[in-house]
Amino acid sequence: MPRDHVIDPSVVHHQWDADLEPILAIDSGDTVSYDLLVAGHGQVWPEARYEDVRFDFDTIYNLSGPVWVNGAEPGDTLQVDILDLQHGEWGWSGFLPELGLLPEDFPHGYIRTFSLKDGRAEFAAGITIPLVPFCGTIGNHPGEPRRMLPFPPHKGCGNIDNRYLTSGSTLWIPVHVPGAMFSCGDPHAAQGDGEVCVTALEAPLSGSLRFTVHKQPIGAPRFRVPAASAAIRTGGCQATMGIASDLMTCSKMAVRAMIDWLVTNRGLTADDAYILCSLVGDLKIIQVVDSGVWTVSMSLPLTVFENS
Repeated sequence: MPRDHVIDPSVVHHQWDADLEPILAIDSGDTVSYDLLVAGHGQVWPEARYEDVRFDFDTIYNLSGPVWVNGAEPGDTLQVDILDLQHGEWGWSGFLPELGLLPEDFPHGYIRTFSLKDGRAEFAAGITIPLVPFCGTIGNHPGEPRRMLPFPPHKGCGNIDNRYLTSGSTLWIPVHVPGAMFSCGDPHAAQGDGEVCVTALEAPLSGSLRFTVHKQPIGAPRFRVPAASAAIRTGGCQATMGIASDLMTCSKMAVRAMIDWLVTNRGLTADDAYILCSLVGDLKIIQVVDSGVWTVSMSLPLTVFENS
Protein backbone atom coordinates (compact mmCIF):
# COMPACT_ATOMS: atom_id res chain seq x y z
CA MET A 1 0.00 0.00 0.00
CA PRO A 2 1.41 3.46 -0.88
CA ARG A 3 2.70 5.45 2.06
CA ASP A 4 3.05 9.13 2.88
CA HIS A 5 6.43 10.48 4.00
CA VAL A 6 7.67 13.81 5.38
CA ILE A 7 11.23 14.66 4.36
CA ASP A 8 13.51 16.33 6.91
CA PRO A 9 13.69 20.01 5.83
CA SER A 10 16.89 20.62 7.77
CA VAL A 11 18.93 18.22 5.60
CA VAL A 12 20.01 19.88 2.36
CA HIS A 13 22.77 19.54 -0.18
CA HIS A 14 24.22 22.05 -2.61
CA GLN A 15 25.27 20.03 -5.66
CA TRP A 16 24.45 16.82 -7.53
CA ASP A 17 26.57 14.12 -5.92
CA ALA A 18 26.11 10.41 -6.60
CA ASP A 19 28.04 9.54 -3.43
CA LEU A 20 25.58 11.27 -1.08
CA GLU A 21 23.65 9.02 1.28
CA PRO A 22 19.91 9.14 0.50
CA ILE A 23 17.97 10.80 3.31
CA LEU A 24 14.76 8.91 2.50
CA ALA A 25 13.90 5.62 0.78
CA ILE A 26 10.44 5.18 -0.71
CA ASP A 27 8.47 2.73 -2.84
CA SER A 28 6.83 3.37 -6.17
CA GLY A 29 3.46 5.01 -5.51
CA ASP A 30 4.55 6.77 -2.31
CA THR A 31 4.03 10.48 -1.61
CA VAL A 32 6.62 12.81 -0.06
CA SER A 33 5.84 16.12 1.64
CA TYR A 34 8.43 18.89 1.46
CA ASP A 35 9.20 22.18 3.19
CA LEU A 36 11.80 23.82 0.94
CA LEU A 37 14.18 26.62 1.81
CA VAL A 38 14.40 29.64 -0.47
CA ALA A 39 17.51 29.99 -2.63
CA GLY A 40 19.90 32.19 -0.70
CA HIS A 41 18.42 31.22 2.67
CA GLY A 42 20.30 33.21 5.29
CA GLN A 43 22.07 35.23 2.57
CA VAL A 44 19.12 37.48 1.66
CA TRP A 45 16.14 38.43 3.84
CA PRO A 46 12.98 40.58 3.82
CA GLU A 47 13.75 44.27 3.14
CA ALA A 48 17.36 43.47 2.19
CA ARG A 49 19.11 45.61 -0.41
CA TYR A 50 21.84 44.50 -2.79
CA GLU A 51 24.40 46.32 -0.66
CA ASP A 52 23.33 44.21 2.36
CA VAL A 53 23.33 40.70 0.90
CA ARG A 54 26.30 38.33 0.83
CA PHE A 55 25.65 35.58 -1.68
CA ASP A 56 27.67 32.37 -1.40
CA PHE A 57 27.31 30.52 -4.70
CA ASP A 58 28.67 27.32 -3.16
CA THR A 59 25.60 27.12 -0.90
CA ILE A 60 22.98 29.35 -2.53
CA TYR A 61 20.85 26.40 -3.71
CA ASN A 62 19.37 24.25 -0.95
CA LEU A 63 18.34 20.95 -2.51
CA SER A 64 16.20 18.48 -0.57
CA GLY A 65 17.22 14.86 -0.95
CA PRO A 66 18.42 12.70 -2.41
CA VAL A 67 15.39 10.41 -2.27
CA TRP A 68 16.04 6.76 -3.12
CA VAL A 69 13.15 5.17 -5.02
CA ASN A 70 13.17 1.42 -4.48
CA GLY A 71 13.24 -0.54 -7.71
CA ALA A 72 14.29 2.36 -9.92
CA GLU A 73 17.12 1.36 -12.28
CA PRO A 74 18.94 3.04 -15.17
CA GLY A 75 16.70 2.91 -18.23
CA ASP A 76 13.50 3.29 -16.18
CA THR A 77 11.31 6.36 -16.04
CA LEU A 78 10.32 8.16 -12.84
CA GLN A 79 6.90 9.79 -12.93
CA VAL A 80 6.53 12.72 -10.52
CA ASP A 81 2.98 13.93 -9.88
CA ILE A 82 3.02 17.43 -8.42
CA LEU A 83 0.08 17.19 -6.06
CA ASP A 84 0.18 20.51 -4.23
CA LEU A 85 2.58 23.43 -3.86
CA GLN A 86 2.16 26.47 -1.60
CA HIS A 87 4.39 29.56 -1.50
CA GLY A 88 5.75 31.10 1.69
CA GLU A 89 5.19 34.59 3.12
CA TRP A 90 7.99 36.46 1.36
CA GLY A 91 10.26 36.31 -1.64
CA TRP A 92 13.05 38.10 -3.44
CA SER A 93 14.24 38.79 -6.95
CA GLY A 94 17.01 40.74 -8.62
CA PHE A 95 19.97 40.59 -10.92
CA LEU A 96 23.70 40.25 -10.31
CA PRO A 97 26.75 41.48 -12.22
CA GLU A 98 27.75 39.35 -15.24
CA LEU A 99 24.60 37.19 -15.04
CA GLY A 100 21.25 37.17 -16.82
CA LEU A 101 20.38 37.76 -20.47
CA LEU A 102 21.53 41.41 -20.53
CA PRO A 103 24.65 41.72 -18.34
CA GLU A 104 26.07 44.37 -20.67
CA ASP A 105 22.99 46.57 -20.06
CA PHE A 106 22.87 45.90 -16.31
CA PRO A 107 26.46 45.60 -15.03
CA HIS A 108 25.46 46.41 -11.45
CA GLY A 109 23.50 44.43 -8.87
CA TYR A 110 19.94 45.06 -7.71
CA ILE A 111 17.74 43.19 -5.22
CA ARG A 112 14.05 43.56 -4.32
CA THR A 113 12.01 41.69 -1.71
CA PHE A 114 8.26 41.15 -1.68
CA SER A 115 5.49 40.23 0.72
CA LEU A 116 3.46 37.31 -0.65
CA LYS A 117 -0.19 37.22 0.33
CA ASP A 118 -3.44 35.84 -1.06
CA GLY A 119 -1.70 34.47 -4.12
CA ARG A 120 -0.28 37.81 -5.26
CA ALA A 121 2.69 40.14 -4.85
CA GLU A 122 2.53 43.91 -5.29
CA PHE A 123 5.28 44.86 -7.71
CA ALA A 124 4.59 48.59 -8.23
CA ALA A 125 1.64 50.96 -8.31
CA GLY A 126 -0.91 49.33 -10.60
CA ILE A 127 1.19 46.19 -11.20
CA THR A 128 0.50 42.93 -9.35
CA ILE A 129 2.23 39.56 -9.81
CA PRO A 130 0.07 36.39 -9.67
CA LEU A 131 1.80 33.64 -7.71
CA VAL A 132 2.09 30.17 -9.24
CA PRO A 133 4.71 28.26 -7.21
CA PHE A 134 6.99 25.55 -8.56
CA CYS A 135 10.44 24.03 -8.03
CA GLY A 136 13.06 25.65 -10.23
CA THR A 137 15.30 22.63 -9.66
CA ILE A 138 13.81 19.14 -9.79
CA GLY A 139 15.11 15.85 -11.09
CA ASN A 140 17.18 12.70 -10.88
CA HIS A 141 20.95 12.44 -10.67
CA PRO A 142 22.31 12.44 -14.26
CA GLY A 143 24.78 9.60 -13.67
CA GLU A 144 27.77 11.41 -15.18
CA PRO A 145 29.49 13.41 -13.96
CA ARG A 146 29.06 11.92 -10.51
CA ARG A 147 29.43 15.38 -8.96
CA MET A 148 28.32 18.64 -10.58
CA LEU A 149 27.21 22.13 -9.66
CA PRO A 150 23.46 22.75 -9.38
CA PHE A 151 23.24 25.61 -11.88
CA PRO A 152 23.22 23.97 -15.34
CA PRO A 153 20.32 21.64 -16.22
CA HIS A 154 21.24 18.09 -17.20
CA LYS A 155 19.76 14.95 -18.73
CA GLY A 156 18.03 14.15 -15.42
CA CYS A 157 16.42 17.65 -15.47
CA GLY A 158 17.93 19.59 -12.53
CA ASN A 159 17.79 23.39 -12.80
CA ILE A 160 15.25 23.48 -15.64
CA ASP A 161 13.25 26.48 -14.30
CA ASN A 162 10.07 25.12 -15.89
CA ARG A 163 7.21 27.27 -14.57
CA TYR A 164 4.61 24.79 -15.84
CA LEU A 165 5.56 22.21 -13.17
CA THR A 166 3.12 23.56 -10.64
CA SER A 167 0.21 21.96 -8.76
CA GLY A 168 -1.56 19.41 -10.93
CA SER A 169 1.25 18.89 -13.44
CA THR A 170 3.16 15.66 -14.06
CA LEU A 171 6.85 15.25 -14.92
CA TRP A 172 8.48 12.14 -16.40
CA ILE A 173 12.25 11.88 -15.91
CA PRO A 174 14.73 9.30 -17.24
CA VAL A 175 16.48 7.31 -14.49
CA HIS A 176 20.27 7.23 -14.84
CA VAL A 177 21.45 5.75 -11.52
CA PRO A 178 20.08 3.05 -9.20
CA GLY A 179 17.38 4.45 -6.94
CA ALA A 180 17.00 7.53 -9.20
CA MET A 181 18.53 9.76 -6.47
CA PHE A 182 15.83 12.41 -6.80
CA SER A 183 16.25 15.93 -5.41
CA CYS A 184 14.35 19.20 -5.64
CA GLY A 185 14.69 22.79 -4.46
CA ASP A 186 15.22 26.33 -5.73
CA PRO A 187 11.53 27.12 -5.09
CA HIS A 188 9.86 29.91 -7.05
CA ALA A 189 6.58 31.74 -6.40
CA ALA A 190 6.41 33.20 -9.93
CA GLN A 191 8.47 33.25 -13.12
CA GLY A 192 8.16 34.00 -16.80
CA ASP A 193 9.42 31.75 -19.58
CA GLY A 194 13.10 32.63 -19.84
CA GLU A 195 13.78 33.92 -16.30
CA VAL A 196 15.67 36.59 -18.19
CA CYS A 197 17.23 38.62 -15.36
CA VAL A 198 18.62 35.36 -13.79
CA THR A 199 16.15 35.11 -10.87
CA ALA A 200 12.49 34.28 -10.50
CA LEU A 201 10.43 35.37 -7.51
CA GLU A 202 12.51 33.22 -5.17
CA ALA A 203 10.43 32.09 -2.18
CA PRO A 204 10.07 29.26 0.35
CA LEU A 205 7.67 26.50 -0.68
CA SER A 206 5.82 23.59 0.86
CA GLY A 207 4.07 20.80 -0.96
CA SER A 208 3.82 17.15 -1.85
CA LEU A 209 4.97 14.94 -4.73
CA ARG A 210 3.98 11.38 -5.68
CA PHE A 211 6.55 9.07 -7.29
CA THR A 212 5.89 6.16 -9.66
CA VAL A 213 8.50 3.97 -11.40
CA HIS A 214 7.81 2.81 -14.95
CA LYS A 215 9.90 -0.02 -16.37
CA GLN A 216 10.36 1.58 -19.76
CA PRO A 217 12.75 4.22 -21.09
CA ILE A 218 12.09 7.66 -22.51
CA GLY A 219 14.53 9.58 -24.68
CA ALA A 220 14.09 12.91 -22.89
CA PRO A 221 12.09 14.38 -20.00
CA ARG A 222 8.39 15.03 -20.58
CA PHE A 223 5.70 16.95 -18.75
CA ARG A 224 1.94 17.38 -18.85
CA VAL A 225 -0.04 20.45 -17.74
CA PRO A 226 -3.80 20.18 -17.09
CA ALA A 227 -6.18 22.61 -18.74
CA ALA A 228 -7.10 24.14 -15.38
CA SER A 229 -3.49 24.84 -14.39
CA ALA A 230 -2.74 28.29 -13.02
CA ALA A 231 0.44 28.19 -15.13
CA ILE A 232 -1.61 28.70 -18.29
CA ARG A 233 -2.00 32.42 -18.84
CA THR A 234 -5.39 33.73 -19.92
CA GLY A 235 -6.39 37.13 -21.26
CA GLY A 236 -4.48 39.42 -23.58
CA CYS A 237 -0.82 40.34 -23.69
CA GLN A 238 1.54 43.13 -24.69
CA ALA A 239 4.45 41.80 -26.75
CA THR A 240 7.66 42.85 -28.47
CA MET A 241 9.73 41.01 -31.06
CA GLY A 242 13.36 40.39 -31.92
CA ILE A 243 14.19 39.45 -35.52
CA ALA A 244 17.72 38.37 -36.41
CA SER A 245 19.84 35.45 -37.63
CA ASP A 246 20.95 34.48 -34.11
CA LEU A 247 18.61 33.21 -31.40
CA MET A 248 20.33 35.01 -28.52
CA THR A 249 20.43 38.25 -30.47
CA CYS A 250 16.68 37.93 -31.09
CA SER A 251 16.05 37.27 -27.41
CA LYS A 252 18.02 40.32 -26.33
CA MET A 253 16.28 42.52 -28.89
CA ALA A 254 12.82 41.43 -27.69
CA VAL A 255 13.62 41.94 -24.00
CA ARG A 256 15.28 45.32 -24.58
CA ALA A 257 12.20 46.45 -26.52
CA MET A 258 9.92 45.35 -23.67
CA ILE A 259 12.05 47.16 -21.10
CA ASP A 260 11.79 50.29 -23.23
CA TRP A 261 8.00 49.89 -23.40
CA LEU A 262 7.69 49.47 -19.63
CA VAL A 263 9.86 52.52 -18.93
CA THR A 264 8.02 54.71 -21.44
CA ASN A 265 4.45 53.51 -20.92
CA ARG A 266 4.37 52.24 -17.32
CA GLY A 267 6.85 54.55 -15.63
CA LEU A 268 9.15 51.82 -14.32
CA THR A 269 12.87 52.21 -13.92
CA ALA A 270 14.91 50.06 -16.29
CA ASP A 271 16.03 47.92 -13.31
CA ASP A 272 12.45 47.17 -12.27
CA ALA A 273 11.36 46.62 -15.87
CA TYR A 274 14.09 43.99 -16.30
CA ILE A 275 12.94 42.16 -13.17
CA LEU A 276 9.28 42.33 -14.23
CA CYS A 277 10.21 40.71 -17.55
CA SER A 278 11.82 37.88 -15.56
CA LEU A 279 8.84 37.39 -13.22
CA VAL A 280 5.95 37.45 -15.70
CA GLY A 281 7.38 37.96 -19.20
CA ASP A 282 7.34 34.98 -21.54
CA LEU A 283 10.20 34.71 -24.02
CA LYS A 284 9.10 32.50 -26.92
CA ILE A 285 10.41 31.37 -30.28
CA ILE A 286 7.87 32.43 -32.91
CA GLN A 287 9.51 30.75 -35.92
CA VAL A 288 12.76 29.02 -36.95
CA VAL A 289 12.17 28.27 -40.66
CA ASP A 290 12.32 31.55 -42.57
CA SER A 291 15.58 31.76 -44.53
CA GLY A 292 17.85 31.53 -41.51
CA VAL A 293 16.24 34.47 -39.70
CA TRP A 294 14.62 33.79 -36.32
CA THR A 295 11.70 35.54 -34.64
CA VAL A 296 11.43 35.70 -30.85
CA SER A 297 8.80 37.47 -28.76
CA MET A 298 8.67 38.78 -25.21
CA SER A 299 5.08 39.01 -23.96
CA LEU A 300 3.59 40.33 -20.72
CA PRO A 301 0.08 39.33 -19.60
CA LEU A 302 -2.20 42.38 -19.43
CA THR A 303 -3.76 40.97 -16.26
CA VAL A 304 -0.76 42.17 -14.23
CA PHE A 305 -1.64 45.78 -15.05
CA GLU A 306 -4.48 47.54 -13.30
CA ASN A 307 -7.20 48.83 -15.69
CA SER A 308 -5.72 47.16 -18.78
